[in-house]
Amino acid sequence: MDSSRNKNQILSSLEEHRKRLSEKSLIELFNNDPDRGSHFSTTFGDLWIDISKQLIDSTTIDLLADLAEASKVNQFLLDMMAGSPVNWSEQKPALHTALRASRDSKILVEGINVIPSISETFEKMEDFSQCIRSGKLLGATGAPITSVVALGIGGSNLGSLMAYKALSNFSHKDIDIRFCSSIDPVELDQTLDGLDPETTIFVITSKSFNTKETLVLMENAKKWLEYSIGIEGMSKHLVGITGSREKATNLGIEETMIFDLPDWVGGRFSLSSAAGLVLMISIGPTEFFHLLSGMKEIDHKTLSEPFESNGTLLLSLIDIWNRSFLNYPTMAVVPYSSQMSYLPAYLQQLMMESLGKNIRKDRHGFGNSVGSVIWGATGTEGQHAFFQFLHQGTDVIPCEMLGFSNSYDQALQGQQNSLFANLLAQTEALALGSSTEKEDLTPDRKLEGNRPSTVILAPKLTPFILGQLIALYEHRTVASGVIWGVNPFDQWGVESGKSIAIDIELEINEISSSETMTKRNSSSEKLLEKFKIFRNI
Repeated sequence: MDSSRNKNQILSSLEEHRKRLSEKSLIELFNNDPDRGSHFSTTFGDLWIDISKQLIDSTTIDLLADLAEASKVNQFLLDMMAGSPVNWSEQKPALHTALRASRDSKILVEGINVIPSISETFEKMEDFSQCIRSGKLLGATGAPITSVVALGIGGSNLGSLMAYKALSNFSHKDIDIRFCSSIDPVELDQTLDGLDPETTIFVITSKSFNTKETLVLMENAKKWLEYSIGIEGMSKHLVGITGSREKATNLGIEETMIFDLPDWVGGRFSLSSAAGLVLMISIGPTEFFHLLSGMKEIDHKTLSEPFESNGTLLLSLIDIWNRSFLNYPTMAVVPYSSQMSYLPAYLQQLMMESLGKNIRKDRHGFGNSVGSVIWGATGTEGQHAFFQFLHQGTDVIPCEMLGFSNSYDQALQGQQNSLFANLLAQTEALALGSSTEKEDLTPDRKLEGNRPSTVILAPKLTPFILGQLIALYEHRTVASGVIWGVNPFDQWGVESGKSIAIDIELEINEISSSETMTKRNSSSEKLLEKFKIFRNI
């Protein structure tokens, strides 16, 4: 690794290297290095990360490591974890790592140590979740709470939903947990179907308590409660997770039912905060803190491991290589576990909202592509849906496959073995194509191979392992943003779209005056006209 060269020189060297490497195939790379599977894999925490089936060689990694060094990735991560305002467009820290830091740590924000307030929130969460799990939390009529409905959208929903499904084997069997994020009234109706208002609480998560979708859901939930228990007892059925206590109380949530969500925690990084309350209720405080311990393990290793064995940075560098140099626009995420079915959606928000940027910190644009489209589905289901395109489509799509060696139930280990056999077979076929022994295959049956993939293998899906996976993806995303020069913590495109939607809704509801109505393009004007006509059909 040579850190003496500047970034432009390294980028130029990487481009020249890409031209040379493009003449080689994965078959050739494996033939030239019989131990390639070991040379391009590493243990990282409890995870085994194999990038040997990516279109790389040792020079690729060395040059990419130089790029990371020149981009000062490690310093950025150190500054981030120390509480510096690394979210430069909003001049705020991004301190999700403080949420799983040791309780004797000292992390200052504006001169105040944030650790005591974090501990206080976790203690309150623990007490609250234990009350529900033990049947001691009573609703307005004196009936114990047995159902929890989580209302929130984006980062206030996807992390908890993904982790809840992933850790369903650890959930409390007598507590019904449900999630709703859409303002489509059908979804809320379906979510509430079969629930009893007397035994149901709503956990409303919104850092600002300004999120339109979440406020609409809250108002509809309050109407549902009011019909059965009246306005007076409603406050016993509403929980707020927010950084805006005053707004929450103004909307009917009692102070004692509010859990603080610090302003320096981004929504897509918030699972380890009070936004994870629903998950704690489900799996219990002990397992929730195991999840945080797994995150902390990767936080530490990301800062301490050298490049060649640093799983976080290696995966980030592969993302840079595939997108900016090999020009692959998408990445398929394929977990071979039905419990991890929400992982692709969670990563869509984490990675695409963080890296979907077209301007760097220095205000210049890019000479190459940045950020990937993330998509995917669970393994064997994906094999019968989109894998045909992965193997023989005209576009090369890098894959990331996740597997677990052990089943949650030893009696089902045979099926776990089958899952891994499928995972391994697909990566072999993607990389190496049709067997060289089958030379008589017709052209339409042949697989050309040379399709890159990464495998992340873990012993078993537990809270501790899931915590490691989540932190791995968090830090990998941030590291990629640093190398690309973008701010991984803001989302101005999302905010702009929300603002336009508010204006249009006022027009639809005919609240805006003719003077304040915005002149729109002919397509939007025609669609508004047709929408209003169709309402009367």
